Amino acid sequence: MTKFLWGSGTAAYQCEGGWNSGGRGVTQWDDFSHNSKMNINNVTGDVSSDFYHHYDEDIKMMAEGGQNAFRFSIAWSRIIPDGTGKVNQEGIDFYKKVLASCKKYGVEPFVTLYHYDMPLDLFKNGGWENRDTVSAYLTYAKVCFYEFHDEIKYWTTINEPNYDTLCSYAIGNYPPYKHNLEERWHAMYNMMLASALAIKEFRNQNYQGQIGVVSDSYSIETLEDNDDYRKAKDNADLFFNRSVNDTCVLGKWPEEFLEKLKADNYDLSWIKKNDAEIFSQGKVDFLGVNAYDRILVKPYHGKETVLTNNNTGDGEIPKNMIANWFQFDEDKNVKKNAWGMEIYPKSVYTLLKDLNDRYPNTPFVITENGVGLYDKIEDGQIDDKARIEYQNGFVEWMKKAMSEGCNVFGYFIWSTMDLYSWVNGYTKRYGLVYVDYENNQKRIPKKSFYWYKDLIEKEENINEDD
Repeated sequence: MTKFLWGSGTAAYQCEGGWNSGGRGVTQWDDFSHNSKMNINNVTGDVSSDFYHHYDEDIKMMAEGGQNAFRFSIAWSRIIPDGTGKVNQEGIDFYKKVLASCKKYGVEPFVTLYHYDMPLDLFKNGGWENRDTVSAYLTYAKVCFYEFHDEIKYWTTINEPNYDTLCSYAIGNYPPYKHNLEERWHAMYNMMLASALAIKEFRNQNYQGQIGVVSDSYSIETLEDNDDYRKAKDNADLFFNRSVNDTCVLGKWPEEFLEKLKADNYDLSWIKKNDAEIFSQGKVDFLGVNAYDRILVKPYHGKETVLTNNNTGDGEIPKNMIANWFQFDEDKNVKKNAWGMEIYPKSVYTLLKDLNDRYPNTPFVITENGVGLYDKIEDGQIDDKARIEYQNGFVEWMKKAMSEGCNVFGYFIWSTMDLYSWVNGYTKRYGLVYVDYENNQKRIPKKSFYWYKDLIEKEENINEDD
């Protein structure tokens, strides 16, 4: 029996710091945080949690907290600083040291190749809308596979093709700040193509291990049940879930999805005839599932498309509507956090059951689950009982789905420590460990850190008894 992975996660730009150290190149997020008027919280990731210098301390702390796995991403800009061309040995050496610490403390590395951050030159040349980026990504993936395959058993190619492109090309709160769904679908298509090519390469080289995609997936639900609501639900499932999950699990874009894009009169000339074979050869070994909340939808018959997000923590609920697809609904009886996210743990049960029905025999791993809160130090402690309640609920509902046949082999809390939360900056905290940004990034475990340690110990004892 394979040991269940109990861990937590980070991403390179969000936690590493060292933005101009070790030969690292500049990314679009460096450019955003330094120069963009869209940086509404006026902070950068230049130092962030300073994982670049604290990695051994952080991994040791995870092990002391009972965690046996660590999800992190490799920064493309540390490996190939300009996106193409010369490989940076200092970057390779840094991740070798991170992997050595994982081995030293008995923590399984679970590694993502691309988590939002792209070398700036590639970004300025069109980013994921430019098919040349697909080729550059494949070269980058080949370097990582070659350099690290002996130390890494679990790989994921792309983090959240849905949410990344939604924010970058539709909501417009991430660079390049666009509001164009046609460009969004083009960028997502190229992401999925890059992922399929990387998976194909991984298999062709007979590397040992497993490789998947990390998909932000949602339980799509409605407050009413009639034909109109069911149609809105199906549309939202295509929009948020199946556009990614069908593509990487089944190896092809869903026909219903392509018909929707054609009905919206989008230019799909970027779909090439030979791509279908690439997708069919790039199916995942497992699906990483980032599970935070459900999406409630209702019918929408208007002609306006409005997509928003809450990056201020003022409690406002995003009101999204997409012409010809659906609009968001709200259940006023369900508690939300300050950024408008529902606190609804049952959503992970419904999601896993839905995924298992659609993709039977597919292994799943919860690659992210967490809640952003305004955490504060009081008497040297952080009593984040709201986080404990949220995470505990998700674990219990995950276990129920597992008891009913869903093959889940791991659970990662987001995040290992407090970190840069993209446009939200640093006030929105997710970590099991508090980072005191005003005191040399001092680490202080929160109550949730100890709760998680106790939970893991209990779960492992139960499994040993079984």
